[in-house]
Amino acid sequence: MACTYKSKLKDYLDEKLPKQEMKFMESHIESCNECQKALDELLDKQQEIKGDFPEIDDDILVSKIKGRITGIRRITVYGILGFMLGLFSRFYTLDKFLPTKAMMALPYKLAEFGLSIFFSKNKLLPWRSMEFYYGYGNMGFFPYNPLLDMLASLITPAIVACFIAVMLGYLLSDKRVFRRRKVINFIAVGLLTFIMWSAILYGSYSYTMAKIDSLQGIEEITVYSVAQGSSRWLVKIDKDALSQEKFKELFSKLTEAKKAGKNAYPVEKKGFELVLNFTGGGRMNAFIDPETDSMVLLNGNQYVVSQEAVDILISIAGGETRE
Repeated sequence: MACTYKSKLKDYLDEKLPKQEMKFMESHIESCNECQKALDELLDKQQEIKGDFPEIDDDILVSKIKGRITGIRRITVYGILGFMLGLFSRFYTLDKFLPTKAMMALPYKLAEFGLSIFFSKNKLLPWRSMEFYYGYGNMGFFPYNPLLDMLASLITPAIVACFIAVMLGYLLSDKRVFRRRKVINFIAVGLLTFIMWSAILYGSYSYTMAKIDSLQGIEEITVYSVAQGSSRWLVKIDKDALSQEKFKELFSKLTEAKKAGKNAYPVEKKGFELVLNFTGGGRMNAFIDPETDSMVLLNGNQYVVSQEAVDILISIAGGETRE
């Protein structure tokens, strides 16, 4: 059923109603979505009619139309500036000037808090996080996909800063046109945007972890020989190196490894440590014990690898393969 007060919106816009009725309409519009929408449409229509504001007697209407145009411009500019500020907020610790440092830190910390609600369990323990270099200012919620972690640490604060800036621009605009009650709508849209972005991050990371779990999509392997707390770089195997048969076979044998439950990633290691890079940005450290033919990933997944794969690693290290 149509609101009975819609017929008074034109007179309200022109401020031709009695004072008490103006106050009542203002209160009613705050709580009536139908009238709010109709008022916006009426302003848009009047804006088209008035064009460049020729000399007319309806100064009130013209001032409201000007207020609407100015408000939309302000909201747009504030939103763009907020988004740009958010993109650089992860560098807030480098800023020596306290006011701008606080301004940059706010969206970053709010974004970090928001993401922690969904992804806090993804963070590595401090002694495990040393195995990775996240990149300056990265939040570490997606440790096994550094590219995704960088995007989350870059885009999430930008979304938060943009939302705050748009809200500020709206509140600073003409309240005769930009109804304060609509702030609730802004908050709802902002929360929905954040939830949708979090869902995208969740889906992307789940896809990464599924590939790592199945050892599919390996595109690069860096091999180290480790013993007694020291490590020695052996070789980096990328797509170009797959022309060599032994490297091609190593890739094949690793993807055929059989999962064998869970095990703690060793601290004292003697064998081979591999850094596995996957398509889509996934990255995982793996330790292969040549004595037991077992491979443990940093996330605790354990696999049994073939003797052929271990022999290839031994030959790369310059040792003698087993019979």
